[in-house]
Amino acid sequence: MTDIKHILLKALLLLILFVVGDMLVFRTLKAGMDQYYGMDKPAEILCIGHSHTVLGVDAVRMEKELGLPVAKYATAGANTLDRYWMLRQFVESHPSVKIVIYDVDARLFDSEGLSSASYTLFLPYIDDKSIAAYLKEEATWQEFTVSRYIRSARFRDQTINIALRGLLGKSENKKSSTMRVENFASYLEREKERRIRVNPESLQYLKKSIDFLTNRGIKLVLAYIPVSDLLNDIDASGQAAVIDIFKTMAHANPNVIFIDYNQDLQHRHDLFYDLRHLNAKGNELVTDQLINDLKTLLKHTI
Repeated sequence: MTDIKHILLKALLLLILFVVGDMLVFRTLKAGMDQYYGMDKPAEILCIGHSHTVLGVDAVRMEKELGLPVAKYATAGANTLDRYWMLRQFVESHPSVKIVIYDVDARLFDSEGLSSASYTLFLPYIDDKSIAAYLKEEATWQEFTVSRYIRSARFRDQTINIALRGLLGKSENKKSSTMRVENFASYLEREKERRIRVNPESLQYLKKSIDFLTNRGIKLVLAYIPVSDLLNDIDASGQAAVIDIFKTMAHANPNVIFIDYNQDLQHRHDLFYDLRHLNAKGNELVTDQLINDLKTLLKHTI
């Protein structure tokens, strides 16, 4: 009987240590993630999107020059479905938001090539009501259940990296190199077979995002972050059709503004890290233009 008691006590002690350790690891990583995304401040300007915003917009400099708290909730692979729930999560917990900068491009509504498991990026926020609703639909029941009860299991390689960057204060991730066009010759040859497609469901989630924001009086800026002309020229007519969608959205709603930074900068290969993403020089130039445009918008908003 004594041996059984000792075994039970050891098991209980191990369980307590596990629960405490799990909680400490989770709270530390989540604090870093919150800092990286700007969840820890009453942001008035929210930048939301995928890797184009991560590499193309300097939220720290925007905050300094505009004199307003700016958050950048952006992560590689975030599609329009992800962003709809990201917006709900952030805005519902931060009523301070007045303007949202939403990155767009010609393939925003094309789901080909995007990860079907992008929802795992949001497992650390499963305690949030909106994100929990999203994950119930997208995650497997095993993932959802484990993440509910084992908090540290909510983090994967990409989200751990994001959390560590936040803890170290490295919220901006700028690429210093410039793309070498010759390195992408074979890739561009393959891309010639891929035309721009509009997935109706993806388009619908942008429309839902617009309704969600503008019904709350929040201004939405659809910002076309530049993509190299080498990609754009593959399907110029498809690109024009998608741009017309953005223009129509802005024309139909006074709280939606479409700004095309791509048209004038897509030919500047010195601004790109690769075919789709800006380097530090491109980041600086686009951020300059975005700050100037926001200064004008802010005169009528805040």
